[in-house]
Amino acid sequence: MKANPLTIAVTGKGGVGKTVLTTLMAKIITQLYDYKMLLIDADPTHPHLCSMVKLTPEKSLEQIRLNAVRQAHSKSEDTQKLAERIDFDVYEGMAESKNFCLFSIGQPEGPGCFCPSNTLLRKVLESITKDFNIILIDCEAGLEQINRMVLKSVDFIIIVTDISLRSIETANSIRKSAKKFTSYKKIGVIINKVKGNIEIIYKKLNELNLPIIGQIPDDQNITNYDLEGKPIIELLDESPSLIEMEKIVKQILND
Repeated sequence: MKANPLTIAVTGKGGVGKTVLTTLMAKIITQLYDYKMLLIDADPTHPHLCSMVKLTPEKSLEQIRLNAVRQAHSKSEDTQKLAERIDFDVYEGMAESKNFCLFSIGQPEGPGCFCPSNTLLRKVLESITKDFNIILIDCEAGLEQINRMVLKSVDFIIIVTDISLRSIETANSIRKSAKKFTSYKKIGVIINKVKGNIEIIYKKLNELNLPIIGQIPDDQNITNYDLEGKPIIELLDESPSLIEMEKIVKQILND
């Protein structure tokens, strides 16, 4: 692993399985490599990564932000000191297992956009990622976090699609925005929930010059785990999705 951390962002259209694939990647990385890894649940609307990896942070980034705002308004502490303490609060809020750390952006407590939390997430990424070998980010669906430059310094953007043309259109839009608003080094598509003949999907991705880094089969084991409420991180090693994800992870980390 290089001296600088490898930051991987997993994004795509809503419902294509970003969080499941992020979890599978985390499982494979911990099984095959001895890296210090940070997982970030950066989806404020559907923060399911925590339950899928069976780990819950003490505090979310949104809770830390709101606490800092309240203290600033009450003038109970100097604003500069509050700003300097954010990183410490983030570390305190992380959950830690023997395999990785986990941090969550959290859901807003009231109405409004997620801009303040996204802005803070960008600053946190710039400051704390140096303490890890790999940062794996489960992103919000769509373009929001890319357009707001939350992922400005990410190394590898993985765009997840399913076998629908709508998800491919979204992937193309994400790629265009990423060129404008990030300094990514590599980008690629994982086709998820694959079944039957998907020649038309490959053809469309090739027409758009979207590089394909792998495909994950439609896996009944994942469906069963979801129905039974089991964490995906405990998926059996012989599951078809994990077997294919191992090939993708090796390709990414050995490249």
